[in-house]
Amino acid sequence: MNRILPFVFLVSTVSLFGLSWIIIRVDPQNAHWYIFVLLVILIFLTTLGFLGLIFYFLRTRIYKRYSANWYFYTSFKMAFFVAGFLALLSILAILRLITVFNVSLLILAVILFALWSYLGKKE
Repeated sequence: MNRILPFVFLVSTVSLFGLSWIIIRVDPQNAHWYIFVLLVILIFLTTLGFLGLIFYFLRTRIYKRYSANWYFYTSFKMAFFVAGFLALLSILAILRLITVFNVSLLILAVILFALWSYLGKKE
Protein backbone atom coordinates (compact mmCIF):
# COMPACT_ATOMS: atom_id res chain seq x y z
CA MET A 1 0.00 0.00 0.00
CA ASN A 2 2.97 2.32 0.41
CA ARG A 3 3.33 2.45 -3.36
CA ILE A 4 -0.03 4.25 -3.59
CA LEU A 5 1.04 7.19 -1.40
CA PRO A 6 2.74 9.22 -4.19
CA PHE A 7 -0.37 8.90 -6.34
CA VAL A 8 -2.55 10.01 -3.43
CA PHE A 9 -0.33 13.07 -3.04
CA LEU A 10 -0.50 13.77 -6.78
CA VAL A 11 -4.30 13.50 -6.90
CA SER A 12 -4.63 15.68 -3.80
CA THR A 13 -2.36 18.36 -5.26
CA VAL A 14 -4.24 18.40 -8.57
CA SER A 15 -7.51 18.60 -6.63
CA LEU A 16 -6.14 21.52 -4.64
CA PHE A 17 -5.25 23.40 -7.82
CA GLY A 18 -8.69 22.66 -9.27
CA LEU A 19 -10.30 23.84 -6.06
CA SER A 20 -8.33 27.08 -6.12
CA TRP A 21 -9.28 27.60 -9.79
CA ILE A 22 -12.98 27.25 -8.96
CA ILE A 23 -12.73 29.58 -5.98
CA ILE A 24 -10.79 32.28 -7.83
CA ARG A 25 -12.22 32.17 -11.36
CA VAL A 26 -15.85 31.03 -11.14
CA ASP A 27 -18.65 33.46 -10.40
CA PRO A 28 -21.11 31.65 -8.11
CA GLN A 29 -24.07 33.67 -9.38
CA ASN A 30 -23.64 32.50 -12.98
CA ALA A 31 -22.10 29.05 -12.44
CA HIS A 32 -23.73 25.89 -13.70
CA TRP A 33 -24.73 23.11 -11.32
CA TYR A 34 -21.87 20.83 -12.36
CA ILE A 35 -19.33 23.40 -11.16
CA PHE A 36 -20.76 23.05 -7.66
CA VAL A 37 -20.67 19.26 -7.92
CA LEU A 38 -17.04 19.48 -9.01
CA LEU A 39 -16.36 21.82 -6.08
CA VAL A 40 -17.76 19.30 -3.58
CA ILE A 41 -15.83 16.41 -5.16
CA LEU A 42 -12.59 18.40 -5.11
CA ILE A 43 -13.12 19.40 -1.47
CA PHE A 44 -13.62 15.73 -0.64
CA LEU A 45 -10.57 14.52 -2.59
CA THR A 46 -8.27 17.24 -1.28
CA THR A 47 -9.26 16.69 2.33
CA LEU A 48 -9.15 12.90 2.06
CA GLY A 49 -5.75 12.81 0.41
CA PHE A 50 -3.86 15.37 2.46
CA LEU A 51 -5.42 14.47 5.81
CA GLY A 52 -4.94 10.75 5.15
CA LEU A 53 -1.29 11.33 4.31
CA ILE A 54 -0.78 13.48 7.39
CA PHE A 55 -2.44 10.88 9.63
CA TYR A 56 -0.43 8.08 8.03
CA PHE A 57 2.95 9.75 8.38
CA LEU A 58 2.31 10.96 11.91
CA ARG A 59 1.09 7.57 13.06
CA THR A 60 3.94 5.62 11.44
CA ARG A 61 6.54 7.96 12.92
CA ILE A 62 5.10 8.02 16.45
CA TYR A 63 3.93 4.40 16.85
CA LYS A 64 5.84 1.36 15.62
CA ARG A 65 3.57 -1.42 16.92
CA TYR A 66 1.50 -2.30 13.86
CA SER A 67 2.16 -2.89 10.17
CA ALA A 68 2.24 -0.05 7.65
CA ASN A 69 -0.81 -1.47 5.85
CA TRP A 70 -2.89 -1.29 9.03
CA TYR A 71 -1.86 2.33 9.52
CA PHE A 72 -2.70 3.05 5.87
CA TYR A 73 -6.22 1.65 6.15
CA THR A 74 -7.07 3.24 9.48
CA SER A 75 -5.55 6.65 8.64
CA PHE A 76 -7.46 6.94 5.40
CA LYS A 77 -10.60 5.62 7.09
CA MET A 78 -10.43 8.44 9.65
CA ALA A 79 -9.68 10.95 6.90
CA PHE A 80 -12.67 9.65 4.92
CA PHE A 81 -15.09 10.62 7.67
CA VAL A 82 -13.61 14.09 8.06
CA ALA A 83 -13.65 14.60 4.28
CA GLY A 84 -17.21 13.34 4.06
CA PHE A 85 -18.27 15.72 6.79
CA LEU A 86 -16.64 18.67 5.01
CA ALA A 87 -18.17 17.68 1.67
CA LEU A 88 -21.65 17.42 3.17
CA LEU A 89 -21.13 20.69 5.00
CA SER A 90 -20.13 22.37 1.75
CA ILE A 91 -23.32 21.02 0.12
CA LEU A 92 -25.32 22.62 2.91
CA ALA A 93 -23.41 25.87 2.42
CA ILE A 94 -24.00 25.87 -1.34
CA LEU A 95 -27.72 25.29 -0.82
CA ARG A 96 -27.74 27.93 1.96
CA LEU A 97 -29.15 25.46 4.47
CA ILE A 98 -26.66 25.96 7.28
CA THR A 99 -28.58 26.02 10.53
CA VAL A 100 -27.73 24.69 13.96
CA PHE A 101 -30.29 21.91 13.49
CA ASN A 102 -28.95 20.82 10.09
CA VAL A 103 -25.33 20.89 11.23
CA SER A 104 -26.15 18.91 14.36
CA LEU A 105 -28.01 16.33 12.25
CA LEU A 106 -25.02 16.14 9.93
CA ILE A 107 -22.64 15.61 12.85
CA LEU A 108 -24.92 12.92 14.25
CA ALA A 109 -25.17 11.17 10.88
CA VAL A 110 -21.40 11.12 10.36
CA ILE A 111 -20.78 9.89 13.92
CA LEU A 112 -23.34 7.10 13.52
CA PHE A 113 -21.85 6.09 10.18
CA ALA A 114 -18.35 6.06 11.70
CA LEU A 115 -19.49 3.98 14.67
CA TRP A 116 -21.27 1.56 12.36
CA SER A 117 -18.16 1.32 10.21
CA TYR A 118 -15.81 0.69 13.12
CA LEU A 119 -18.07 -1.41 15.35
CA GLY A 120 -20.42 -2.92 12.79
CA LYS A 121 -20.76 -6.52 11.76
CA LYS A 122 -17.44 -8.08 10.78
CA GLU A 123 -17.29 -10.82 8.18
